[in-house]
Amino acid sequence: MNVLKKVIGVLVVVLVLGWLVILFVDFFRVKYEKMPIFCLSEETKKYDDGEVYRCTGPGYKVYKYDRESISAIEFGPFFIKERTSAKNTK
Repeated sequence: MNVLKKVIGVLVVVLVLGWLVILFVDFFRVKYEKMPIFCLSEETKKYDDGEVYRCTGPGYKVYKYDRESISAIEFGPFFIKERTSAKNTK
């Protein structure tokens, strides 16, 4: 039983470290204005004045705004919302 606890503990540590590596790789790519690598889903929304690209990664989202009102790339937790939604554009 003691060996099983150690194996499970090692697996948990390996999974957490793997997730942290994925998180930091994409974070630093976005910081240097490169596209993320580890997207679970991707979507591009088209607007009259440009488009917004969204990448959903494991626990985070990346938005790349290419619009007249904003041109930026943003990294944040999975619950962030697009800044240029209909209620925010004026």
